[in-house]
Amino acid sequence: MSRSVVDLHLLGPVAATRDGAGVPLGPPKQRAVLAALAMEPGRLIPTADLVDAVWGDRPPAAARKAVQVYVSQLRRALPTAGLRGCPPGYVLDLDPERVDVHRFRRLVGAAEQTGGEEARELLRQALGLWRGSVPLAGLGEDAPLARALAPVLVEERLSAVQRRLALDLDAGHHREVVGELVALTTAHPIRESLVGLLMRALAAAGRPAEAVAAYRRLDRRLRRELGAGPGEELRQLHHALRGGGVAGRPAGGPAAPAPEVERIDDREAVAGRLWALVRDAREVLTVHRKPPSPGELARYLRRLRRGDARWRTVVHRSVLSRAAQLAYSLRLHRAGDRHRVTDRPVRQMVILDRRIAVVPAAAGAEAGALVIRNPGVAATLADLFEHTWAAAVDLEPAALGLLR
Repeated sequence: MSRSVVDLHLLGPVAATRDGAGVPLGPPKQRAVLAALAMEPGRLIPTADLVDAVWGDRPPAAARKAVQVYVSQLRRALPTAGLRGCPPGYVLDLDPERVDVHRFRRLVGAAEQTGGEEARELLRQALGLWRGSVPLAGLGEDAPLARALAPVLVEERLSAVQRRLALDLDAGHHREVVGELVALTTAHPIRESLVGLLMRALAAAGRPAEAVAAYRRLDRRLRRELGAGPGEELRQLHHALRGGGVAGRPAGGPAAPAPEVERIDDREAVAGRLWALVRDAREVLTVHRKPPSPGELARYLRRLRRGDARWRTVVHRSVLSRAAQLAYSLRLHRAGDRHRVTDRPVRQMVILDRRIAVVPAAAGAEAGALVIRNPGVAATLADLFEHTWAAAVDLEPAALGLLR
């Protein structure tokens, strides 16, 4: 008898199918356990992390036992999914291609490496995996896992939509995309990259006055809400429009604004981009959950502290497990860089001026990162940081405990 094929769906209501047929997954918290494991297939997820994904900072006394029961019930529902215990937690040994999130990311990544019709088709396939616009749905009201990850997934989807629309414009489908862009800019009125695409589409469709009006609406709203007008690329596009120089893309003018989610897979490239962003930042919020080597830590912190930004950092206690790391962090803390320590599972992130966020490209990823230039997503992650910061303890008393 052939082994049944299990597919897990997180880009919409959390669901599972076996050989194409739906599988009941039980109550919301049980689905949250499955979703947390499916976000990182093949990786050991400690029970403490699963408890955090389901209950956050207020788990019941029997939370670990409840996770054990949920896993047992999921194994009965999905016997061929590869869900197994592996102290101190659990592993879902499932091909990432059987999880829609990872298939979506692979297709988007492939589209970034090519262009034209091939990229358009890859993006259509990727976006076709979404069932609605709300990922990780059905996990219960204010589910911690969805609260932390859904904004990032929504941003990845919107970035893929933008990339596909830009390719549609490059292919000459101006009139076909105007309606979709009007709807998107209504839903995201201060997203400059979308307004730029709408302006291009309207101009190429013979409606330049409407394109200029779209720019002016954005300019008024940005100045009212953020105290600054559109960026240089959009200002150049507006100038070209007023001079009659736009036909899909202004002659000699800027290309469409870059996507607001950028994936970087090379470790050195990630570091270089981070240094460049930090150099201009006024506030930097960071969370570290894995201990680098002492040499890496020294280089990392030395380079990041060259600017004038105000820093706050939350580190997992394990980051300070080596004496050199602890001593270096104490020096920075005493010099004015505020550090706190937590025992709870944390999500690694860097947030700059609450407008740009840098997060791992996938949970548990060793090198890749996503650079998210969207104030709404960055603000959501900043709220998560503040929650983590409030629950952490100051580095000094924590260090005394570690040195005893």
